[in-house]
Amino acid sequence: MKITIHRANQIGGCITEIQSGNNRIIIDFGCNLPGSTELEFSDEKIRNITENADVVLYTHYHGDHIGLFSKVAEGVVQYIGEGALKVLKCKYENLQNAADSILGKGDAEKAAKLNQEKELEILEKMKTFNAEKALPLGEITVTPYFCSHSAYDAYMFLIECEGKKILHTGDFREHGYLGKGLQQVITKKIGQVDVLIIEGTMIGRNTEKVQHEVHIKSKIKNLLAKGTKHLIALCSSTDIDRLASIHMACKEQNAWLVCDKYQKQILDIFTERAGRYSDLFKFDRVKVLGEGDDFFNEIRNTGFVTLIRTSKYDFMKKFMHYFPDAELIYSMWHGYYDGTKEQINNKVLELVKVFPKEKFHEIHTSGHATIETLSKLITLTNPREAIIPIHRDCNSDLSLLQISGEQRSKIFYNYNSNDIELSI
Repeated sequence: MKITIHRANQIGGCITEIQSGNNRIIIDFGCNLPGSTELEFSDEKIRNITENADVVLYTHYHGDHIGLFSKVAEGVVQYIGEGALKVLKCKYENLQNAADSILGKGDAEKAAKLNQEKELEILEKMKTFNAEKALPLGEITVTPYFCSHSAYDAYMFLIECEGKKILHTGDFREHGYLGKGLQQVITKKIGQVDVLIIEGTMIGRNTEKVQHEVHIKSKIKNLLAKGTKHLIALCSSTDIDRLASIHMACKEQNAWLVCDKYQKQILDIFTERAGRYSDLFKFDRVKVLGEGDDFFNEIRNTGFVTLIRTSKYDFMKKFMHYFPDAELIYSMWHGYYDGTKEQINNKVLELVKVFPKEKFHEIHTSGHATIETLSKLITLTNPREAIIPIHRDCNSDLSLLQISGEQRSKIFYNYNSNDIELSI
């Protein structure tokens, strides 16, 4: 068995190949994060990696895990969770509709539209897997397990071949609403493994404060309760946990969650699918922007949290014309506005600058496992042969992991290259 990981020593864009006999699978095929100093893969390199693969499996729908899906070699079957696929289709359909609305398109707009059409065609052909149902792929069997992340319908994969067990964690955490199930899944369903491929995002961000989503909800509720009735929240449009935290805070204070039509479609997907299992994900106190004759007066009187995205700067300025007292909840990674030159997102920075310090509330927690959770997972799985940390800064200090000396001796990494290759 051969394990190859492309771009292992960076956050985002990590691609894992596992080959056993005549079968080869790929886990995740994402693009570099915005601001990355690494060159993106050429079309030729993407074709060379993906051609002759049996499948590409995606842990979740974030761009650094799935962003290159439209460039995968033709004929290679691609899989993702059913709920995640619904979210992706909704996103790309709205992108296409936005492109269609542009009058007098130039060459760049036409090219973008053609690319979106291609992406939608590929998404229509994409297959789905079910949680905890084994997917036989020749000599390799893959079983997906739900995990908590800042994306809906995210998974880790148990790969079995040649009598060995490999666990690929994808991105995960314990401090989200589904995080409490992590230990039970590992101890009762996965057990000890031979190889652990584990994300390590937070190893290089160990000074960041991490809190449970419940505390996020409480902080937003307290803002509404103390009289800050008009709030604008800058957050991911597909982070189901964060959206649930904001929505529950609104419900408990009889305020409205306000959003545009696209965001409402996403919330409806969450309600239809996740809402059947937990009331936490039933988004039923929501108003769509501008709907109703007395929309502005109603939300003015009850209070609200309006969801915006970085692409909605012009809308936010118009909205603040009606609510000049509005304050900002910033619920994204802080590096997008106060990080290095490469990390800063200019659209985020532009939004943040609109609000003075007293009207700026940073209320956020990471979508990634803390060092304590990473250490716990290593201890619970107790890999027999190798621990491969990926999705981490190349200079992150692996000595921070709280694991035994024997486990530490099994850590496999390569500081001299961004790629890892290992034969078992």
